[in-house]
Parts: sequence; C-alpha cells; structure tokens
Amino acid sequence: MLTIAAVRAIPPATIEADLSDGKTLTLDATNIIGSTGYESLTDADRFAAVTLSDWGHGIEWPAIDQGISIETLIRLAREQAGTAFPTADFNIWMQRNGLTFTTAAQALGLSRRTIIYYNTGQKPIPIYIGLACEGWEARHRRQAA
Repeated sequence: MLTIAAVRAIPPATIEADLSDGKTLTLDATNIIGSTGYESLTDADRFAAVTLSDWGHGIEWPAIDQGISIETLIRLAREQAGTAFPTADFNIWMQRNGLTFTTAAQALGLSRRTIIYYNTGQKPIPIYIGLACEGWEARHRRQAA
C-alpha cells in the first residue's frame, strides 16, 4: 500500500509529498487554502506546520484539525499535471446532461461504483474518460440537431 514518507509545505501554497514508492508529488494548494475548514492556512506559519497523518495515509494540520488523504493528494496532483480528468469537470458533465450515477455508468460503459468513485473524487479519472464524456456529449448534440 502506497504511503507518504515525508511532507513539506512551501509557502504560500505548495505541498511536496515523498511517497513510499520513491516518487514525489507536487501540489498547488491554492484552491485548498482558504476553503471551508482550511481558512487559517492563509497564514504561512500555520500552512508550513503540515505533518504526516497516522501511518502516512495522508497529511494534516493538527492546529486546525484538518487533513487530506493520500488518495486525494494523488488525484489533485494528477489533475494539476494534466494526467487525470478533473473531478469538478466530470461532475459538471453529469449535471449538464442530467445524468444519474446509473445513467452515467451506462453512457460510459462503466460500473455505477466507478462513477461514484469519480464523482466523489475517491479515484483519479483517466484522461480517456474525460474524452469519452466529451464524445458522448458531442454525439448527443448531433442527434438532437
């Protein structure tokens, strides 16, 4: 199981996490800082006080009792690097097309459980799924015309 071996916060908004597989994640935390529950991380000293959570399954700021799981860190880093389709874009696609978990699963040929993972951000969304969403939507626009 992948864990975080070390974490560094580089003010104003960069997080570097060394993983147990030898890779390093670099994450721009601009969208996290100041969001609900993380408001006080706008203070550079408080942001820099990041630590590993128990057994390296995430990171946390003990002073504010908030953290981020390793799965979320990996997903966000992949989205920022352009190697994963953004969860927010996936959810907008579902909403724009009036899709439920079941109908989105049928549209993409995936399981309902996978759609839920993607919708909640529990799993990174492969780029090809983003392309499939765009293709599905284009096909439906053509059919409607």
